[in-house]
Amino acid sequence: MCGSRVKLSPFYYLEHFEEILSFLQQNCSALMGPMEVAFQREFQALTQEARALLVRVSNRRGTHARVSGLKYAEIKDIPAALALLQGRGFVREAMAADSDEIWGALTRIEVAALLKPLKGLSSKTKPELLEMARRTGKAAVLPDTIIGDFVFHAQAETVAFLLFLYFGKDRRNLQTLALRDLGIVRARVNQSEFEMRYKTREAAVHDFFHARLSGEISIADQAGLSRLADALPSWPSCPDPAAILVRDREICRLGARLEQAGRWDEALRVYGQAAGHPSRERICRILHSRNELDQVKELLERIISQPSTDEELLFAEDFHARKFGGRKLSRLTHMLRSAPVISLDEAFSDSAEHAVKDYLTRQGERAYRTENHLWTALFGLLFWDLLQGENGETKHNQFEYRPTQLTDGTFFSKNEAAIEQQLSKLLDGTALGCLETTYQAHERAPNGVFSWRRGTLDLIRELILHGSPAGIAAVLRRMAKNPMSDSGFPDLMVVGPSGLRFVEVKAEGDQIRRNQLLQIQVMEKEGFAVEIVRVQWIADPDQAYVVVDVETTGGRAAHHRVTEIGAVKVVEGKVVDTFSTLLNPERTIPRNITRLTGISDEMVKNAPKFSEISGSFREFVGDAVFVAHNASFDHGFIRDEYRRMGENFRRPTLCTVVTMRRFFPGLSSYSLASLTTHFSIPLETHHRALCDAKATAGLLQLINGKRMRGKSNASD
Repeated sequence: MCGSRVKLSPFYYLEHFEEILSFLQQNCSALMGPMEVAFQREFQALTQEARALLVRVSNRRGTHARVSGLKYAEIKDIPAALALLQGRGFVREAMAADSDEIWGALTRIEVAALLKPLKGLSSKTKPELLEMARRTGKAAVLPDTIIGDFVFHAQAETVAFLLFLYFGKDRRNLQTLALRDLGIVRARVNQSEFEMRYKTREAAVHDFFHARLSGEISIADQAGLSRLADALPSWPSCPDPAAILVRDREICRLGARLEQAGRWDEALRVYGQAAGHPSRERICRILHSRNELDQVKELLERIISQPSTDEELLFAEDFHARKFGGRKLSRLTHMLRSAPVISLDEAFSDSAEHAVKDYLTRQGERAYRTENHLWTALFGLLFWDLLQGENGETKHNQFEYRPTQLTDGTFFSKNEAAIEQQLSKLLDGTALGCLETTYQAHERAPNGVFSWRRGTLDLIRELILHGSPAGIAAVLRRMAKNPMSDSGFPDLMVVGPSGLRFVEVKAEGDQIRRNQLLQIQVMEKEGFAVEIVRVQWIADPDQAYVVVDVETTGGRAAHHRVTEIGAVKVVEGKVVDTFSTLLNPERTIPRNITRLTGISDEMVKNAPKFSEISGSFREFVGDAVFVAHNASFDHGFIRDEYRRMGENFRRPTLCTVVTMRRFFPGLSSYSLASLTTHFSIPLETHHRALCDAKATAGLLQLINGKRMRGKSNASD
């Protein structure tokens, strides 16, 4: 990072909190009630040190603070600041009723000391000690000296609500603003107008309640789950559609916790309070597990006649067909089992999608990894002015980039005519030119819809030139109507002799997710060819390998450079080509490295730089598997050399250290020198790249001999 290091002011956290208060006064005053207004007025009347101390206390976990632990260099008179906060009602003294929270705040040593003379304390963890305190009744009593060392935030809920209005989530610290000032987090610093997150205070209070509730559900014990379930009828509700979704989400989370605990009756009652998916699916599954089939059938038929979502309809039709219609397999399982199988070398198993892409490319087709990115990028570019222009540019705060109309689901209803006008450009053939202009004008601009990637425009060109204009428009229209339908798209786009098609790749053990099936059905309905391909991993005797070794100036790819590359290409078990060159690392080679490798500054001063051989090395590697002894080291250095040039390098890797351990277990050492000695493989000039690469190729032959015979547990 260039330039002088940014230094935050001593009271940076106070400045950030006051920045948020000012923002809320200017942009969200309609959402604040008497308590929030009074808090801001009385907060500003405090001294700077008292305000700073309150923010420090607010940023702590929980609602308490330990007086003896309040030590901040910038606050010179903490006792005076604390006394002022207590006098003005911002904090209060601890009471006996706060004992549970105080016990939790004590250290393990303090808890153990309070439990003496009970036996067996030294071997127990803090949670076990706290449980012992509750069980023995000790938790009911705390010394006054300990209680007196704690204060509690008397307006914690008010502060939490104010932060919720700003961030839109239950957040207790202001770290994001500090990271902005340090230049780590990007922000819309030039934007002056913002939109309220909620239209009414009722909706804001509703979502704040459920945001706080979410944390309680996550950590609740069995008694806590019971309390939450009993209190559910009193949870606030709001007619706003977005608020209904928020409430349903937390109801379903509580229901899931009860299911996990085997509390089926309570789970059914809880799920019954939700209006949307997946609550009715969970009810069906619980009832079916209890053999209450008549109720299951009746509920499924109600869902089919009036589904809340496409996903719920898919579940109901599928479940009904399997349980009451005689079908044995789910639609998802049937589609997967009936998909064609491609057998590929297991060296590609870390990325099935890339493996299939390379396979199709070798068949003479143009294959691209697209998944969701193609469609979200096309959507974001085609509707750029609607999403990022005057209608869509206002956000809830300077850290949010996703357009408001996508967040609240109003994009299509607010812009239907303009959306249809943009979609018509796909039909009349003018869309591509407009997209290229938009891309060039706004490249790399944060937008909250898609990420900028190299080659994105090329993908869009292929889709528009070879895809159905009406089909593309239909998919984008669906995304505009339902912004949540922007996922589940197939992994690959392929252009071949028969035209354009999409391919969903599934490796061994993978399942088709429901949202993926929905997208496949939508795309097929709109005229796209979509197929599912299953990958079976095998030991392919025809697979090409490039065995690589690099010598470097040090051991860390991010900080050191390559001084030599040696590589051999292996096809059908034979070395068919070699690649070897010294490289100028553009820095001094440490003496200890020269002693190890024999490569000196004099030897590399006239050698080519990596950038000068990068093209020929990439061509040499081609679509082969990258093999090395400790492959993460060699591949990592090569990858970082390309990254310095602004290029990517990624190949499937096979590590001979790992695979030798797998196929030849029990050896005393798996270093290259030890293995070559053990198996009588020549290693004439160890720590020179080409020599080490040739020796590693010898190990590869041993490994593939085992792989081809399928004796994964054999040893010599």
